[in-house]
Amino acid sequence: FLAQGCFYQTMAGTNWGLRNLLLVVCGVVFQASLSTAFLGPFAGLHRAAKAPTTLGLRPGTRTANWCMQATATTRWTSDVIAKRKEGVSSGGAEEDADSKAGGKKKLQKFFKTIKKPKGTVAIVGEIKRKDPTDPEFAVNMPDAAECSKAFHDCKIAAVAVWVDEELYGCSMQDLKAIVTAQASFKGEFPGPCPVLACGLFVGQEHVVQVAEAGAAAVLLSAAVLDDELESMIECGKGAGVESVVLCSSEAEVDSAVAAGATIVALDGKLLGVNTTIEMIESMGTKDGVVVMSFGGVTDISDAWRLRDAGCNCALVGSELMYAAYGKEGEVRQGGGKDGTGASLVRGDVLQLNDVKAYARGLMAKASIKYASSSLNSFKEQGAGFKRHYTVD
Repeated sequence: FLAQGCFYQTMAGTNWGLRNLLLVVCGVVFQASLSTAFLGPFAGLHRAAKAPTTLGLRPGTRTANWCMQATATTRWTSDVIAKRKEGVSSGGAEEDADSKAGGKKKLQKFFKTIKKPKGTVAIVGEIKRKDPTDPEFAVNMPDAAECSKAFHDCKIAAVAVWVDEELYGCSMQDLKAIVTAQASFKGEFPGPCPVLACGLFVGQEHVVQVAEAGAAAVLLSAAVLDDELESMIECGKGAGVESVVLCSSEAEVDSAVAAGATIVALDGKLLGVNTTIEMIESMGTKDGVVVMSFGGVTDISDAWRLRDAGCNCALVGSELMYAAYGKEGEVRQGGGKDGTGASLVRGDVLQLNDVKAYARGLMAKASIKYASSSLNSFKEQGAGFKRHYTVD
């Protein structure tokens, strides 16, 4: 528009006049309006992507008050950690673990289950009734064993259950019931899913307890255990359980590997998926070490992005649990293009087809470059079951 104004001036052979000056001003204003209309949204997205976030969470993600009070590198507050450490014995459990193991060779079942070839991601289904990192999360799960069987039917690689009734709503009894339920698949294909016991385990007797309950692996926090991590890992080996070490920084990963960890879990719930991916790409592959993302997956595309970044395994909890039992006030379509059969989700009845749909989407050979991962339609996620749901 500025060039056009100069052209008019040249053709008229006169000095700048009011007419040409107004033309130039209007052109500049009009061009600025076009830039705002067409490029404004993209500039806003760029600013949002660069905006600093709390604990690495994605822009727009609401951070729970509980998380804000927690130690920067753990899911647990210092008060909770101190309370759990009270009354923990300092010795004897490791020798007890060795005697109970009976010198049996460790099978590394959990390790082998979640270690996948490049371009594939194993999904670990997390079982819980509530979550202190998300106060709004709650499911009315009547039977944890039934939920674990549904995860097995969905071809999920492994099952994780929180052994923390106060914070996550599941107990040691739930762990035992899940182990028993998975044992019923022995001799079938696929066979039983290995079970990961999650919780704030700060003493060796805790490791022995989950081993006696039948867990294949135990979650250990690098930040909480610090110098005690190596002895806890050794205790796990003696008890016959593998150690999954929860980390939230590269320094913690290095400490975990130095302590003998072969499975490192990056806390995606605290870090966010974007930061988790950055850490995976920064660390690269480590010989004999499997890296998994522990939580934080809120969309199917998150699992795809983790897989493409080289992540072997992703733990998915809230979204799978919601697919199974629904949210409060949720209405789902029962079938048909016209939406017939839509009904209110009861919350205490497991929706197996919906879990299968979501699980298939997570494990689909797809990419965000070529497919949509919108939660509004499972058919866009590579899932075979076409289920739709909305929350009023």
